[in-house]
This record gives sequence, C-alpha cells and structure tokens, in this order.
Amino acid sequence: MDLNKSGGEIQECRRCGKMFLYTGVGKCICAACKAEDEAEFEIVKDYIYENLSATIMQVSKETGVKITRIKSYLKDGRLIIPDGSAIFLNCEICGTSIKFGRLCRECADSLSNEMRHEMNIDEFQIGEKPKNLNQSRMRFLDRT
Repeated sequence: MDLNKSGGEIQECRRCGKMFLYTGVGKCICAACKAEDEAEFEIVKDYIYENLSATIMQVSKETGVKITRIKSYLKDGRLIIPDGSAIFLNCEICGTSIKFGRLCRECADSLSNEMRHEMNIDEFQIGEKPKNLNQSRMRFLDRT
C-alpha cells in the first residue's frame, strides 16, 4: 500500500477492481462506483417510499439494484424503512425486527464499547423497532 503525498493510499476498488487513491474515509470504492452507488441508493429510497407494501425482492426487481446492495444500505443506516413497509431487518443478536442497522437498541446497549468497536457497530447501525409489527405482511430475513 503506497502512501501518496496527499495522505491517501493507492487501493483496488472493491467493486470494479480499478486502482484509485483511497483517503481512508468511507467504503473502499472508487469515485465512479461511489457515484453509481449513490444513484442506486436514491432509486431504492424513492421506490420504497412510494411502494410501502413492496418486498425486498420486488424492490430489487423493479429498481434493478441487487438485494445485497439494498441490505447494505439498511445495515449501514443510510436507508430507514418507513412505517407501514413490508420490509424489515432482524437484529443480529436477538432476531427482533428493526427498521435499519444491525442491532436493536436493547442488544446494542448490552454490549460494551470495546465489543461494539470489534464488531464495527456505530450509532447508525443501531436500528429502531417498527411501530406496528402486526401490520407488516412480510419480514426481510437476513440471509446472506
């Protein structure tokens, strides 16, 4: 890993494989892939808010965005499922439904700061539970 004079490192983009100057902030993807990611994120966000009853499969099919990418938007806390949506994530520890992130508040609070750091959990990855669980028709199961 070569350090550039501007303080970045020459890295290989995790998506396309091209070499680029990585500054150490954000995901290790090049500018072109970041722009593509941002465009896909906006498409997914708009689709979900306009189609609350859509399942994760429908969102992927209608937007052309891979399910794994949609999952990453949710787990990273970039995308929050609106109330009334049929899509939910599950807490990685207890399995309860959450609207975004990786852990529910209760499980996150039970972890020590050191353990959160080891698991790469930040505040954006601590999701909230949906208000009306009984209204949701389908749950988004975290199957990788």
